[in-house]
Amino acid sequence: MQKLLILLSLTFFLSYAAHSNHTLQFNKQGEFVIVQFTDLHFCMNTTIDLKTQALQKAILEKVKPDFVAISGDGISGGFVHKKKGGFEKCWKSMLAPIVDANIPYAYTLGNHDGEGDLDRFHIAKLEETHPLSVRKGSEGIPNTLNFVVPVYSSQNKTRLAANVWVFDTNYVGCDGLENSWGCIEKYQLDWYDRQSKKIKGKHGKDVHHIAFLHIPIPEYMEMYNNGEFYGEMNEGVGCPDINSGFFERVKKNGDISAMFVGHDHTNNMGGFYKGVELVYGQKSGHNSSGKIRGARVIVLKENYTKEGKLYVTRKHYVVLESGEVVENGPLKRRKGNTQTCKIPGGPDSPFVMKMKKLFYTTKHAIRH
Repeated sequence: MQKLLILLSLTFFLSYAAHSNHTLQFNKQGEFVIVQFTDLHFCMNTTIDLKTQALQKAILEKVKPDFVAISGDGISGGFVHKKKGGFEKCWKSMLAPIVDANIPYAYTLGNHDGEGDLDRFHIAKLEETHPLSVRKGSEGIPNTLNFVVPVYSSQNKTRLAANVWVFDTNYVGCDGLENSWGCIEKYQLDWYDRQSKKIKGKHGKDVHHIAFLHIPIPEYMEMYNNGEFYGEMNEGVGCPDINSGFFERVKKNGDISAMFVGHDHTNNMGGFYKGVELVYGQKSGHNSSGKIRGARVIVLKENYTKEGKLYVTRKHYVVLESGEVVENGPLKRRKGNTQTCKIPGGPDSPFVMKMKKLFYTTKHAIRH
């Protein structure tokens, strides 16, 4: 019996590892389907975590995606996973439904993921050990959760059809300003420029680029204040108080056409700002604030012109915990006053002091 169990475990592991080592491609239907889980907040309450796992499982079974993106705050409750091995235990709980479904995934960090016994850079190292993590082998910034995920044509494993950017927006503090949510810092922008140029040089300008990050950039607030949007906007945009220039780089490079964030649990709005689609995911976790839970589903579709030129179209929608599909809905404008990006509780609140202490012990550990 023991030999049989070992054999079954080995067979599962080999198929599990093989899946992750496959080149990501559009499926036989010419689609690449992504489920975005955000703000899962595992390890605040073990019993409630089971409800979050059930939500993940139900959505994965319904959608049957080709890829999962976890856009930050997958884990929180630092008091739980401060003990040695605590983060890894929570990490395995968060990934269990994805492992059961045997789906490759990408995981970027939010402001809570690094509260445990592992800092952000050790989390990156741990991520590289997981057979289904696309961080391993992806081209990125060493020891960080900043990397690219190439997705190739269903008809040609060497023809890049789409590229997924994964950015770490850090904890708090942006470009030297401490009293702010985190942002995409200069070294990340420089890396983005280099990668963008490299991809264009090798694969041309027709690749479909999207990005996942946790903390929304200030342009989300600008879109809400002055533009049109679809979906729900039930709380302020928790963006950094300083603009690090990420959106300007995106416009200059002319590649990323949409970005998907989390962080603000009761928002699932989206819209176009200066030609780039800025979208919130749907908050997924039972341990986080907000009563509506689910996931955003992003469907990339491979198309060809009569001349054989490849182009990719994109649509997305929300799947609620109940299984109900919610389309993006009509565009609307802000009602009420304009807003600014602020940290909840003010710059001297216990929350901010705690986050500063966590952040500044690891932020400058990278050597560029």
